[in-house]
Amino acid sequence: MKKEIRKKVLHDLKELSKRSVEKKQIEENILNQLFQTKAWQEASVIGTTLAMDKEFNTLPLIKQAIEEGKTICVPKTFGLGKMDFYYYDLEEPLEETNFGVLEPTNNQKFEKEQIDLLIVPGVAFSKEGYRVGFGGGFYDRYLPDFKGQTYSLVFKEQTGYDWQPSQYDIPVKEMITATTTGGSR
Repeated sequence: MKKEIRKKVLHDLKELSKRSVEKKQIEENILNQLFQTKAWQEASVIGTTLAMDKEFNTLPLIKQAIEEGKTICVPKTFGLGKMDFYYYDLEEPLEETNFGVLEPTNNQKFEKEQIDLLIVPGVAFSKEGYRVGFGGGFYDRYLPDFKGQTYSLVFKEQTGYDWQPSQYDIPVKEMITATTTGGSR
């Protein structure tokens, strides 16, 4: 079932990305909501992804965080589904992985307990905050002992799905869409 959901939503996100002005307006709305949250305002270190074209554009989030004096870290993946977060600023050199994902080249790793707010990507979301990811299981392995706040920034095309979560699925604490919020809180 997750495979079918993933396929449908990725198609829908591709269609949304063709409407770039609309997509950008939705992203700005969602980011403005995020910037008003206590989690954002209190966070010193924020973990996020470097988004690919169909995904929620995280560059404005990164710029805002840096402007506010916050530290950004982004994921770097390793074998066996392992992922850690490393320092990133807009000048940081990046390298492209075999999957086409950009990752930092530095060795300035952040431990989980150093990250205050983690922006968790996903393909589809249930109203309880469970997510269908991109299929690599990296966040499923990273989140179980992560103690900071977890937020997902979600287009309406990604919501409204229902499936039986597995024992390994960890819901995000908060989801922000253009019109609603959800998550496990």
